[in-house]
Amino acid sequence: MKSVFDTPFEMSIRLTLLLLSSGTAKTADMLALTDTIAIYGGEFGIAAKNLHGGIDYVLDEYDTRRELIKTALKDLTLRELVNVSEYDDGFRYSLSGKGAEFTDRLESDYAVEYLELARTANKLTAAMSEREVFARISKVCEDTFNRRRANG
Repeated sequence: MKSVFDTPFEMSIRLTLLLLSSGTAKTADMLALTDTIAIYGGEFGIAAKNLHGGIDYVLDEYDTRRELIKTALKDLTLRELVNVSEYDDGFRYSLSGKGAEFTDRLESDYAVEYLELARTANKLTAAMSEREVFARISKVCEDTFNRRRANG
């Protein structure tokens, strides 16, 4: 491995922060959607800029993001940092006490910034279904693409 970026390890860190900021159990898909909004917060009006740069391939990255999340959730569950519960709509994940202790030790500028973005993204999506969040992401991506194409 040459980098920790775009790995289950990086995703594990983000997931613990995302779940900490949520306060409610979420499905893997809703975690992927909310993480997308947090990372590309500039496009969604919740930040001055995107945490990870441009938004050009967000929807193309989505399947990869979901797979990273599933792998990371398995690892976090095995390490008892995340609890898993079965609901009518499938499995939902929440942060365990051990996971909360883990997040308390995360002090990097990136972790602090991501946590704030995750809080805002969670508030934005709290009353929305997964379909509604995905539709919102699709619309923002389309609008961004059209705006860039119009501006040459």
